[in-house]
Amino acid sequence: MDGQKMENYFHHIVWMLLLTLFPGFGLLAQGFEKLPARKTGVKFENRLNEDPSSNILTYEYFYNGGGVAVGDINNDGLEDLFFTGNMTSNRLYLNEGEFKFKDITKSAGVAGRDAWTTGTSMVDINGDGYLDIYVCYSGKGSTESRKNQLFINQGDGTFLEQAEKYGLADPANSIQALFFDFDLDGDLDMYLLNHNTQVINEIDFAAKRKDRNPNSGDKLFRNDGGIFTDVSEQAGILGNSMGFGLGVAVSDITGNGYPDLYISNDYIEPDYLYINNGDGTFSERLTDFLQHISYFSMGSDISDVNNDGLPDLFTLDMLPEDNKRQKLLYGPENYEQYALMVMEGFYHQNMRNMLHLNQGAGLFSEIGQLAGISNTDWSWAAFFADFDNDGWKDLFVSNGYFRDYTNRDFLKYKGDYYFSKARAKEEADTLHLVTSMSSTPIHDYIYKNQNGSGFLNVSTEWGFEKPVFSNGAAYADLDNDGKLDLVVNHLNETAGVFRNKLEDSAEGVNFLQVELRGERLNTSGIGAKVTLYTDRGRQFLEQQPTRGFQSSVSHRLHFGLGSAETIDSLRIVWPGGAVQSLRNIAANQRLVLEEKNASNVRETAPQAVDPVFSAIVSPIPYEHEEPGYNDFKRQPLLSHMISPTGPVLALGDVNNNGFTDVFVGGSEGNPGKLYFQVSTGKFLESQGLDVSEDTGNADADALFFDANGDGWLDLYLVSGGYHDFERDSPELQDRLYMNQGGGNFEKSETALPKFAPSGSVVKAIDVDKDGDLDLFVGGRVVPGQYPKAADSFLLVNDGQGNFEDQTATLVPEFKNFGMVTDASVLDVDGDGWDDLVLVGDWMPIQVYINQQGTGFANKTADYFDQPLTGMWSTVEEGDFDGDGDLDLVVGNFGLNSQLKASEAEPLRLVYSDFDGNGSVDPILISHVKGEAYPFMSRDELLDQLYGMRSKFTDYASFADAKLEDIFTEEQLRTAGTLEINEMRSVYLENKNDSFAVHPLPLQAQYAPVYAIQVLDYNEDGKLDFILGGNQNTARLRLGVMDANFGQLYEGDGTGGFAFQATPDSGLRFTGDVKSMQLVNLSYLKVLLVGINNQGVEGYLLNRSLDNKPVKSLSNQNK
Repeated sequence: MDGQKMENYFHHIVWMLLLTLFPGFGLLAQGFEKLPARKTGVKFENRLNEDPSSNILTYEYFYNGGGVAVGDINNDGLEDLFFTGNMTSNRLYLNEGEFKFKDITKSAGVAGRDAWTTGTSMVDINGDGYLDIYVCYSGKGSTESRKNQLFINQGDGTFLEQAEKYGLADPANSIQALFFDFDLDGDLDMYLLNHNTQVINEIDFAAKRKDRNPNSGDKLFRNDGGIFTDVSEQAGILGNSMGFGLGVAVSDITGNGYPDLYISNDYIEPDYLYINNGDGTFSERLTDFLQHISYFSMGSDISDVNNDGLPDLFTLDMLPEDNKRQKLLYGPENYEQYALMVMEGFYHQNMRNMLHLNQGAGLFSEIGQLAGISNTDWSWAAFFADFDNDGWKDLFVSNGYFRDYTNRDFLKYKGDYYFSKARAKEEADTLHLVTSMSSTPIHDYIYKNQNGSGFLNVSTEWGFEKPVFSNGAAYADLDNDGKLDLVVNHLNETAGVFRNKLEDSAEGVNFLQVELRGERLNTSGIGAKVTLYTDRGRQFLEQQPTRGFQSSVSHRLHFGLGSAETIDSLRIVWPGGAVQSLRNIAANQRLVLEEKNASNVRETAPQAVDPVFSAIVSPIPYEHEEPGYNDFKRQPLLSHMISPTGPVLALGDVNNNGFTDVFVGGSEGNPGKLYFQVSTGKFLESQGLDVSEDTGNADADALFFDANGDGWLDLYLVSGGYHDFERDSPELQDRLYMNQGGGNFEKSETALPKFAPSGSVVKAIDVDKDGDLDLFVGGRVVPGQYPKAADSFLLVNDGQGNFEDQTATLVPEFKNFGMVTDASVLDVDGDGWDDLVLVGDWMPIQVYINQQGTGFANKTADYFDQPLTGMWSTVEEGDFDGDGDLDLVVGNFGLNSQLKASEAEPLRLVYSDFDGNGSVDPILISHVKGEAYPFMSRDELLDQLYGMRSKFTDYASFADAKLEDIFTEEQLRTAGTLEINEMRSVYLENKNDSFAVHPLPLQAQYAPVYAIQVLDYNEDGKLDFILGGNQNTARLRLGVMDANFGQLYEGDGTGGFAFQATPDSGLRFTGDVKSMQLVNLSYLKVLLVGINNQGVEGYLLNRSLDNKPVKSLSNQNK
């Protein structure tokens, strides 16, 4: 069965399974029907004519297409359509019912001038109750040709162009205009999204960001009594030429009642998040709210995708779904250049769609890959709306770019062509170059919302399987049947009118439409917030018709209700804060609500909850600093860097004064430090531990334990690292510091055997039940030879603190065992002897049962039905189900990345020294649409294996290559292979003779987990836990993975765990969390959090040691 057939078969099986499990799901099995132009009368076509002076090489936004606006221009209850064209006149179609439209462009007077039209909005700008039409212009024409137009509705089917009169005939290169009441004075202001048309040299970036450019910088216009005034500079709006604006969205992000703005910028300039200060000004605060963003940001939408009442943000980019286009269009990575750009203020940007889920408390987790909506190719419009009326907002994405402008082979050809023409002193044939580019239409995407847990691609099933080039799009109920239809502005093809085929008579497809009638000049109630409650939960919408890309949608708010026939309550917060509430509303109607009926009682902010934790000034003033490693220079095909390991944290009372002390591990060149706790709960840096000789070491783990039985805790430090080390480098030797009493330590030169494994973990274990503590030391990786594993060791204590390596006798298979990352010591089988559970990178979870001191037996197969292989990073134990034995929580890589794995489609890592140069070449294999392909690009392959350049002379030759096309049969036969079948972090329930595997809740899969803290935060006798993690040093194609801000899970005592929302937990870690420890300070408990390249943060548990709420924290809060 070939790949396409396999994909179709798989898709069919998934669909049939959904039909079986969810009978109502099949109601939209055919979804939408594209109606023929002969039926609708909509014959608009945005056709482009390429010639030597007008093409993609003379105007980079040549293929960005036109927009579409929907609205009832004559107040007859039917939604009308307006299209913009780049080389085609605008068209206005009057809805005559039953999907029949009449072209009234000429009589209405809205054809516009003969110039490059872009975005459009329908808005009642003068408050007369009729929708007006605003049109944006751009292109390479004259200043006069670029002046935007405003068509004022005369109420009789005609319009007058009056942009000059209103002060809105701006000649900048405009993409879209968004109308909103930013100062809440009752009239509508305008944000004008603009873009540059000139190439900017990289060396000019910093200077250009400071300049204000009237032709390319964005602008804010304040409505002053019907005349619009440019207040951009005084309002804090950036107006430089770096902003290639493609998307604008508005929402009250902060919940203070004032609308905020999100601006999507193409190219290197970061997006802007303008927070409304409520005084007529905005502050650009993107980095305060978002951890990373799309690189080539295009259309966007802000909507509540999981029905929690908070606005979420979605931005589009251009990462293809299929392997071939990824390999043809994705450019080379340069990690050092990326790091420089971040340092210069251009922030973390990656080329893919991004869904920023609002966690509350001003934090957003980017989960687009987990949600399944990150790869939709070169996309333009995005909007969320409930197309199947099940109560959850689905997602539509318009797609397509007329020519493959970023095809790597074409870019090389273009460079060579220009060079050859210049050398021959001949004029380049621009049109020849343009027509040399391939043209690849891609279907639009539509996704069904899976009850807030993600999205299912139903493009084929819902009628969007045809490859097209689409740009602007809008939704509206065009035939007033209670279902949302779609309108799409295609390129070089008749515009699409898509009828929603959901059956009227079907059960479970109820709806409510809300039409707002505002007071004063904001007649559509733009900016109003509407919250609906039924027995199925809550839904939240904000009134803002300008959405997607260059378009505006229906002014009527649409709620799908599923099976609910009655709305329990409806709450409207009008702009300015007036509140209106209704109860017991019947479904399946259009409800007209007027602001004049709202209460004068203004919306009040909800009462703040008392969080479980509060951020405090860290009691440990240690600053962690990593050297400027770039592990990709050593092994270009690594999926992420190996070198960053700390800071690790170890707790113990080293001076026996009754208070817990803290050791913070160091990095190479920055040794760790010991902090004594005194009776006041403060920490003082100790002078009793001198690790200055360890400046060449990187501490991968630390353990306080009494090695020699003298009653004083000693300190074991594991030496890890990768970048600067070789196998058996002396800096990889572990270290043991013996406590001489009172917390004064001396390094022992003889207590440990000579071994240098590049370790990861140390655990104390009484292997032989002789009363002293032996040690398990986990080996991580051979430096420079990933994924070759370092040896792991069992060190047996002679009772005097001297350790002998007895690995060969007790567990000989620990040699080259696997890339161990953590271990747990517990009595798995209940026989009274300490056993080991080991986890690691590209390893199965391993269970080693102590054979009563004579050795350890690998009993993994007895405890798991099948090997559970993952990128396991950490493990902690606790009796989470209250049955008297210890269960385990294990951290993994998570689901929020381009890397996916399952039993049917595992990740594979094939490795060998393929080119015989002494370096291991790790080849990552992942599945794309059912087929296994190397994850690397051609550029990445050639960085690692230069000799492949002659085999893959261009990108096309590599685009479809599989592993067997790259290497010979003999090379693959002798290569090593590792597999991963599980990416989720899990809870392992101890059944005494086996482990039952339970994936942790979805939030636990947002990011890699590297630290787990078990606790009972509410003292209910049921164990809870906190997850910390993130990964900021992955290769650029994976990007930063930072959606975990510290996650608190409340245990129910039976093995179930409930995620506690961020505002409730109070946790807000940012960065790569490597360790956590809960420490008692005086009568308080503080969570210490070790964050890589930052230091140690502190979070106060807002309950004292006697389980009483902590009342006064003002002197400790940040």
